[in-house]
Amino acid sequence: MSVISASDAVKIYESGDKTLRALDGVSVSVDSGEFAAVVGPSGSGKSTLLNLLGLLDDPSEGSVTVDGTSLSTLSKRERTDLRRETVGFIFQSFYLVPTLTARENVAVPGLVRDDRETLLDRADELLTRVGLGDRLDHYPNELSGGQKQRVAIARSMINGPDILLADEPTGNLDQDTGAQVLDVFDAFTEEGVAILTVTHDEQVTAFAERTIRLVDGEIRNDR
Repeated sequence: MSVISASDAVKIYESGDKTLRALDGVSVSVDSGEFAAVVGPSGSGKSTLLNLLGLLDDPSEGSVTVDGTSLSTLSKRERTDLRRETVGFIFQSFYLVPTLTARENVAVPGLVRDDRETLLDRADELLTRVGLGDRLDHYPNELSGGQKQRVAIARSMINGPDILLADEPTGNLDQDTGAQVLDVFDAFTEEGVAILTVTHDEQVTAFAERTIRLVDGEIRNDR
């Protein structure tokens, strides 16, 4: 079952008298439990596609659908709620709050709707699942790069999303640590979570079930 999809998506940016067509009629979907990698040269539209599928931006033309709901039918508030409940984000730079412990960092996205103790219990469970059960009260500056990324992955799962969108999730990691992160992703896809990652890392594309190649805003290959 398709969790998220774009149909004939076009994204145009205007700057003065210049027009940039970042995406040019892209159609792509990601199924439950699938791990897909988006590759392509810089400026090919990878991040733009990630932003559209993450409900952070609107297509200029075409449509984006999440869990059967078209983005165009939603109000701004409804879109925010759907994004929080359905989509988890993972970034290359981690974006952990330096003054919060690992468990507090993981809990942050859920604070708007759940009580603190329930969230911290869930954060502990997720951190244990990603192999950091002994690092719950450590601060980011006490963690290695791989540990920070696993905290970020646990944080992305705190609201029980159906899809994870990852932007260069292994970009700052060595090969062995990157393999550990991919093992964590594998465990989540086995539970039905869809994962779409933008990457330049051959280790990630070798691991992915599917590779989508973007060039000049168009899909050139999807296999």
